[in-house]
Amino acid sequence: MFAVAIFGSFLLYLVIGAVVGRRVKDKSDYYVAGRAAPTFLVAGTLVASFLSTVSFMGELGFSYDGYPVVMLLLTAFNISGYVLGVMLFGRYLRRSSALTVPEYFGKRFNSPGLQALAGVMVVVGIGLYLVAVTQGLVLVVGQLVDIPSWAILLIVWASYTIFPFLSGSQGVLVNDTIMFVVFSVAAILGMGWIIGASGGPVTAMQKMAALTSKPDGISWHGLTGPDNYIGTPTQAVIYAVTFGIVWCTVVAVSPWQSSRFLMAKNEHVAIRSALFATAALAVTYLFLTFGGFSINLFNDGIDPSEIAFIWAGQNVLPSLLGVIAVTGIVAAGLSSAASFLSLIGFSAANDVMPYLTGRRVRTPEFAASSAGSQRNTVPAASSGANTGIATALGEPADETGGDSADDDRRGLQIARWTMVVAGLVVLVVTWAAPPAVLTIGYFAATLFAASWGPIAFWSVRSTRLSARAAAVGMIAGFVVVAIFESLSEFAGLELPDLLNPTILGFVASIGGTLLGNIGTQPSKLGNQFRERLMEVPAEDRDPKRYRRTRAWVIGTVVVLFLCGLTMLLLYAIPYASTLA
Repeated sequence: MFAVAIFGSFLLYLVIGAVVGRRVKDKSDYYVAGRAAPTFLVAGTLVASFLSTVSFMGELGFSYDGYPVVMLLLTAFNISGYVLGVMLFGRYLRRSSALTVPEYFGKRFNSPGLQALAGVMVVVGIGLYLVAVTQGLVLVVGQLVDIPSWAILLIVWASYTIFPFLSGSQGVLVNDTIMFVVFSVAAILGMGWIIGASGGPVTAMQKMAALTSKPDGISWHGLTGPDNYIGTPTQAVIYAVTFGIVWCTVVAVSPWQSSRFLMAKNEHVAIRSALFATAALAVTYLFLTFGGFSINLFNDGIDPSEIAFIWAGQNVLPSLLGVIAVTGIVAAGLSSAASFLSLIGFSAANDVMPYLTGRRVRTPEFAASSAGSQRNTVPAASSGANTGIATALGEPADETGGDSADDDRRGLQIARWTMVVAGLVVLVVTWAAPPAVLTIGYFAATLFAASWGPIAFWSVRSTRLSARAAAVGMIAGFVVVAIFESLSEFAGLELPDLLNPTILGFVASIGGTLLGNIGTQPSKLGNQFRERLMEVPAEDRDPKRYRRTRAWVIGTVVVLFLCGLTMLLLYAIPYASTLA
């Protein structure tokens, strides 16, 4: 039954991709879904591209090990990145009408070289994250289907490669939202059933507090004893807060999150979708964390802990609910994998290859136009053989050139086949690399927090930043995180809690940006681009839209309040009474 459900879902997503792909006419359709997506679809893809096997296996396994409240504290910080991200970066990104986030950086600093650099980081960083997600999917399916792992890898790879190849962002958008519904139902119903089967929320909490095999696992600081791998209670809090802030930055500026706003129909849709995602993840993680630890009441010896939810789906949940749960885990992984692969293909085709081959990169909506329409246009950066490394360091780019219909069709084909090539590389790396779902996923995500975080916010707020400063800052953050994470993971380097590699990378990015800015001047065209980004589009000034967005804000606050009240009534009070 599990195999039929999983492979049936694979087939469904492929059919949807084929159908939606028939509507793709140009690069705007393929890259950003025609910039016409409504709130539910944008919110669905935001959550779906965030939740993956890293969440349903790695983070749920972390909760199962004895750190559910630590995981919740981390989550409280990281989901705030949606609102902070859309207000401080995402809405301006959408106003740029770029096709990719690296293209935004290229236009903002009038530098095709910087665009190419950011594009390379997308290909490398998201490529690593995609390896982690693929490993998780292979692990899930391997627990349920008795076929060789290489065959599972090929099936999984084909499943998340074919439909974005056919339909681009439109197929990803629709499938992501379907998958969002599937895995949300799986998380809430599956974990809810497990807690109910343990005697209900209050009784389950009391049993978990009294669990001797994992002492203090339900406490605010998590597990104590010989199996504790976080450290002292203070270290546990420092871990949650530092990684929470890091993930807040990841949610705010990472390409697989911020690029979703490029698809929004208008700015209010972008803001509402961020609010929706915040509320949805708050509710989902309440179930995943406490539900994950409650699996210990049925089996406290699952190894590896990443398969705890799968074990519960096979051994605790009723058959139908177990199928939904396992299908939900697979859907979470597939949605993220498809999003990541599409972003890799888009950046390679749109940001990296044109710079390397000397082709010009422009989006027509930002081409120089007539005097009567200049108010609604923003100068675009373009690339050419004459731009060279000087452009990456702040020299003005050539302003001529544009995309013809033939260029647009050729661009679609390049994007599609670049995606396939990138996917083949990921396939080989996944086959060769040892499984490490949570480790690789966190490592890849934090690369963007350190290298892109400061530059993304700076690009909106500052008029003094040059392209060279942005490039040096990105490189410094990326390299420092990569080096220290590798030393920590493979060479046994131990750093103080407040000096983890991401914090060091963040500091290096800021320092590199300041040093790189010395002796340079910001691009005038880049600052003109920024000035126009400060203007609220006329369509978004409608009072009715403001009132609807205000209602979304109130609704999100109510949901978060109810989550807090649930923690008080169903966690804090029962836990305190058990201790007493």
